[in-house]
Amino acid sequence: MGFEYLITGGQGFFGAWIARRLLEEEASFVLTDLKPDDRVLRQVLGEEEIGSLNIRFGDISSGEFVQELVEEVQPSRIIHLAGLQVPTCKSDPVLGAKVNVTGTLNVFEAARRQEGGAGCVVYASSAAVAGPQEDYQHKIADNAAHSPRTQYGVFKLCNEGNARLYWEEHGLPSVGLRPLTVYGVGREVGITSGPTKAIRAALLGEEFTVPFSGVTGFNYIQDIADDFICASKRHEAGALALNTPGEIHDVREFLDLVEAEIPEAANRLHCEGGPVPVAWDCSESGLEALLGDVPHTSIEDGIRATIVEFEKLKARGLLSA
Repeated sequence: MGFEYLITGGQGFFGAWIARRLLEEEASFVLTDLKPDDRVLRQVLGEEEIGSLNIRFGDISSGEFVQELVEEVQPSRIIHLAGLQVPTCKSDPVLGAKVNVTGTLNVFEAARRQEGGAGCVVYASSAAVAGPQEDYQHKIADNAAHSPRTQYGVFKLCNEGNARLYWEEHGLPSVGLRPLTVYGVGREVGITSGPTKAIRAALLGEEFTVPFSGVTGFNYIQDIADDFICASKRHEAGALALNTPGEIHDVREFLDLVEAEIPEAANRLHCEGGPVPVAWDCSESGLEALLGDVPHTSIEDGIRATIVEFEKLKARGLLSA
């Protein structure tokens, strides 16, 4: 008998929170990642929970590794999160393509070949498949035409196209989710990690500047974890690529709410630079059709929950700049 889930990129931000939710459900799952690195897991899970995890290490860009792993784990569902963020894809596009595109193809190919079928593949696409807000005149549908402004976004759009072909040619169902600015404990890398780092800086009594401004879509990480898990359970046919816009707010509004929760941080949190070059006015109708009630934690409640999680880490001596 196989496991219920295989989760790639399992030591990362999304992976750690999905593992936390699956542990609460007492689901069986295997995590995989490139090499041992529990820095994010230690922020999200307790020591006993980490000790209970089943983790395999290897390179997602190796087709042989992925094929052997899927054959061994025999997952009912795959949640594919492994990938490199915007800065790395910009500085080394070849490596970015190797991990983000070839790695994703390896996952789909192994799922296609799995004896008995691997069920649904739910993978991390990104709102970065879209261009900036000024590219669009109306609310942006899931199937809108996009011209991404980053290598990362181009790679994610390529993955969506390949996922569609794996359904059309091989009958492999999939869902790509497109979150924008995801925040919460464990968010360490990427352009949109700034809001989370601002909360941490506020608790540490430090000054911090988020390197972008303007309006964006904020997703609290627990909502995103629930989106991935629920999508993997409900989707059975077709290749979907779904907007995940979250709560729409200005970055300055987010920082003002952090300062309101942590008054001693007043006037120490800033934002500068232009907006993230990714549109935010996206329709959520496809996600609603799939999930029913889409989880939406308000930024007020999400900020409070993140502060509580960071305070727990501070008490354990695990909170640092």
